Amino acid sequence: MVRIGFIGAGGVARHHVTHLLEHPEVQITAVVDPDVENAGRFAERTGARVLASTDEAIGHVDAAYVTTPPRVRIPIVRALAEAGRGIFCEKPLAATVADALALTAIVEEHGVPFMMGFMRRWHPPYRHLKELADDGERLGTPLQLFRQRLGHLPPGPGNWRADADQLCGMTVESVSHDIDLFRWLGGEIVAARGEVLCSDPELPGFDDTLAATVRFTSGATGSLQVSWASRIQRNQCGVLGTRSAAVVSGAGMWSSEVLDVAGAVTDLPREDAEDMGYGGETAAFLAMLAGGSDPVPGVRDGLRTVEISHEILGSSTAESR
Repeated sequence: MVRIGFIGAGGVARHHVTHLLEHPEVQITAVVDPDVENAGRFAERTGARVLASTDEAIGHVDAAYVTTPPRVRIPIVRALAEAGRGIFCEKPLAATVADALALTAIVEEHGVPFMMGFMRRWHPPYRHLKELADDGERLGTPLQLFRQRLGHLPPGPGNWRADADQLCGMTVESVSHDIDLFRWLGGEIVAARGEVLCSDPELPGFDDTLAATVRFTSGATGSLQVSWASRIQRNQCGVLGTRSAAVVSGAGMWSSEVLDVAGAVTDLPREDAEDMGYGGETAAFLAMLAGGSDPVPGVRDGLRTVEISHEILGSSTAESR
């Protein structure tokens, strides 16, 4: 039996719990959250013990999910790593490059199992897209990757994303998924630049719209268009190669309903289209804790994603970021 704790009991923690509870070898034993109501609801669902701090939780867990806002993670990860506990860290690794470097140093110093929460690597349509991208016979050499993800997700009252002390903006937080997806599909990114906008005057500093380009080590390019301020929803991810092209697309911000390979369009099975990737990610983390797999995506993937996000932010000419 592996004992799992949660540091942070918000919405994303509940996604993870849903899939952890499907594994009979898992027991959720501890939860830490400053919001007493959140912690209580979490404990009622899972049977976890509500504890006041990470230090208190350590004696009750073999590993922990760190699902807090990114600005508060350094002391949490340090405590878990010093105690030799496995760590699952929600994206982004950190809000700043300095914090991401500090977290990377902590994890690597102690050598604990550590996995980043980039669940889109386990989304079945994207796994199929990666197979196509890696198959030189089907698509040829990749020339360009592209990603469009549009929706309307303004942070509401009480959401940590709207807290001036916690916010890090869409480019660091949410676009980390898209950057990681690009690195997984196309290889390392060696340059990135873009333009970002803050559309809500009530949320200064919260960028919510982005257009960016990247270049991969291979020489291929990539284009990103992401917005939380769009009144229309769209999702597509594609690879253009020297021989052919493949695109996964859907009508919702996270939807993947159709696969188009060089004009041959296939409706994806509903169970694959609706599988966000959390189940595969959960199984991979548990296998890693059991010593059966490498920690991928690991802390270095988290660090590189934060670095690229800040390259984009730093290149933007917008006055308010």
